[in-house]
Amino acid sequence: MSLPSSIDPARVPSLDVVESALAREEDSYRQRAQSIDTRLGLLLGAAGVLVALVGSRPSIPGLIGQVVTVGAGGAAVHGLWPRVDKGIAPRKLRDRYLAADPTLTRMRLLNTRLELHEKDEIRLLAKARRLRAAALLLFCAATTIVVGSIVKTF
Repeated sequence: MSLPSSIDPARVPSLDVVESALAREEDSYRQRAQSIDTRLGLLLGAAGVLVALVGSRPSIPGLIGQVVTVGAGGAAVHGLWPRVDKGIAPRKLRDRYLAADPTLTRMRLLNTRLELHEKDEIRLLAKARRLRAAALLLFCAATTIVVGSIVKTF
């Protein structure tokens, strides 16, 4: 969106409302990302426990379960891969906009934050897909191990 060099604040009366709504959405994004990271960490820990429980001399179903569990752990690690929240560089902001029209500066910041938020949401959806994959793989591994143990006892 192209902006003029100066904006009359009366032309954008809802700027405060939009900025506060975006701030709430950014907070929500951070909470959702933290929640997914926590769940991925738990799945990674559960994968480690499951591999250890099967032991070093597993049966065929146990070995298959361990391999699938390692895949689940890999999916969890890939999901935990450090997320980089893009932000607005304070020094560049100061250097570029210190003497600029305040409303123009707020509008440009808003536009930049909206673009960054869209990119963050795409990354968050990818992270959620990895969480689902890790959970599904871990469930399959546990099921394989349990079924293998039941069959082995009969």
